[in-house]
Amino acid sequence: VEDERMEHQIFGEVKSTGINFDKYDDIPVESSGMDIPDGISSFEEADIHESLRKNLARSGFSKPTPVQKYSIPIGVANRDMMACAQTGSGKTGGFLFPTITCMLKNGPCLPENDYG
Repeated sequence: VEDERMEHQIFGEVKSTGINFDKYDDIPVESSGMDIPDGISSFEEADIHESLRKNLARSGFSKPTPVQKYSIPIGVANRDMMACAQTGSGKTGGFLFPTITCMLKNGPCLPENDYG
């Protein structure tokens, strides 16, 4: 059961970033390599953890930015990537959303050696 008061404390009122990414839907993106995962057009299409998807919606993220459309599927596929884009373009989310998904799905890493 979700606590609406706590949710409001954490997420507050959703505010616009000020950047209208709808204008950037046709930005060309270059990818290289073999078997590159297809881009996504929504977070619902992304293979990200449901808890993360809900928190993105609560935070006001309605759709991935152009860099996230390609970086999320690549990251979720555990592939290497390098992204170059302007500040505020969503690069950090593009790298962290797959990382957070992996952590939520797999749990914490267990230490290889017990130095106890």
